[in-house]
Amino acid sequence: MLKVAIPNKGILSEAAIAMLKEAGYATRRDTKDLHVVDSENRIEFFYLRPRDIATYVGSGSLDAGFTGLDLMLDSRSSAESVADLGFGASTFRFAAPVGSFK
Repeated sequence: MLKVAIPNKGILSEAAIAMLKEAGYATRRDTKDLHVVDSENRIEFFYLRPRDIATYVGSGSLDAGFTGLDLMLDSRSSAESVADLGFGASTFRFAAPVGSFK
């Protein structure tokens, strides 16, 4: 299964969850849920602090994640920004280990 990190709260979380719902992925029903398995799409979602996402992705513990570029750069992680998702007026990045996505 693909392991994807989503911010657990805040504007980053709201935008990522809305995008995933619109795409047909399972999302959490309760804000206390920190792990959701979407067996149909073979994806596990982990709801984490936005500041920690790049660290987990860069270490290889997770395959990808939604976080801000500033948070990714601050983490000094080896995660790589692969897409600007253009949510709202903010800039968001999709982070993944180098070479894992095309």
